[in-house]
Amino acid sequence: MRGIMIAAAKSGSGKTTVTRALMLLLKKEGFSVVPFKSGPDFIDPMYHEQITEIRGHNLDTFFTDDKTTRRLFARDCSDVPCNTPEDKRIAVAEGVMGLYDGLGGFSPEGSSYDLAETLGMPIILCLDARGAAQTLLSVIAGIISFDKKKLIRGIFLNKVSDSFFPVIAQKIEEFTKIPVIGHLPNDGKLQVKSRHLGLFLPQDSDSVGQNRILLEEISKRCDILKLVKIAEMDDIDIRADRNSDAAEETRKRPENRAKIAVARDSAFGFLYRENEFALEDAGAGIEYFSPLIDEKLPDGTSGLILPGGYPENYIDELSENKPMLDSIREAWNLGMPVIAECGGFMYLHDTIGGRGELTGILHGDCFYTGRSVRFGYLEACDKVHFFVKEGSKIRGHEFHYYDVRDTGNGARVRKASSEKAWDEGFADEKHFLGFMHFYYPSCLSFPAHFVDEAVNYGRKIQEQF
Repeated sequence: MRGIMIAAAKSGSGKTTVTRALMLLLKKEGFSVVPFKSGPDFIDPMYHEQITEIRGHNLDTFFTDDKTTRRLFARDCSDVPCNTPEDKRIAVAEGVMGLYDGLGGFSPEGSSYDLAETLGMPIILCLDARGAAQTLLSVIAGIISFDKKKLIRGIFLNKVSDSFFPVIAQKIEEFTKIPVIGHLPNDGKLQVKSRHLGLFLPQDSDSVGQNRILLEEISKRCDILKLVKIAEMDDIDIRADRNSDAAEETRKRPENRAKIAVARDSAFGFLYRENEFALEDAGAGIEYFSPLIDEKLPDGTSGLILPGGYPENYIDELSENKPMLDSIREAWNLGMPVIAECGGFMYLHDTIGGRGELTGILHGDCFYTGRSVRFGYLEACDKVHFFVKEGSKIRGHEFHYYDVRDTGNGARVRKASSEKAWDEGFADEKHFLGFMHFYYPSCLSFPAHFVDEAVNYGRKIQEQF
């Protein structure tokens, strides 16, 4: 197996740009690129998927222990077209923040380096080289001094001129003995614009045109042979981890025991690929639908998942789709199990920003606060312990600028980087609704209970009708 992680000294160094560029180059060279993101971000994987034509994956050592993380990685690496030769597969992971920045900023847990160490994945260090020379060597020296496992195998320079690159690259290689594999110029056309929840979505920017420019630029400035050589991984037995035993809840149940409708369109789409696998292992058959376009839930739906996204950007379209709103209200009134996270939770309210006429299942307006309301990693369990067994916790995160007056009190939530805890969300036997984004593999009883309830609902509906 081949794999590399693109990591940096800090946020804003160009990780996303460089990761996209290297994915484009590898794809051009005939590789099937399996994309990964370190950490909980939803948007970077969308850019990865656009390039690789393979769903993006998220791995995070805060969410899962080492064994589970390796097992997920092994499965994710198989999430490619079935005719793809093993020697043409390469995993490319984009790091998060600075290489060593984890939980609370100073814990290794959740850091890019911790994930690379868990997987035995070589690291390409991406550095913003603009306006620096000798000082850049000191920065590299400091970063390398923390690399106890010698995982940094290559360096990529961002925002450096073609004329200065050979000079600084030679100095770096002489000083570190680590190859500098390439560079990109300081060109605003190559950067991805941001907004309040991070980067703009691919469909909201000319990412296709930008990809063409990126590929043209990287093709002239990266040593692909060095890159592929660095990507050789030998510290993890992928086949063994793919077949390893896990907790009882991970054992596959009969397939398609219940049809789960998952919202996936421009307004909703923040759902981890690993969550879908966990649902399928619990016996779910997943069918996507669009609250923007479709007029009703898919026929035979027994459970509904409304992920996060940007519903605030589509208030008029969502409000005008009256048949879909009626379909969701009817399903709710019949007792269909529902999970709604963040943007999906907002969709269940009356209005967003005082606008629209949404489902009205939960009363109130979702209002924009102008700041990050609750941000960071968390652990949670429903107080009634239907979804999360007593003594267990499900892990996830929150990141939102909208809020509601009544956030619910059905779950106990604790911020992972402190002892701060609070009550939030609406939870009972069939529903878990709130601003929290959960990572299902961190607590497999969560998807298992949801699918069980969906099966029960399906049987009840069949008996009634």
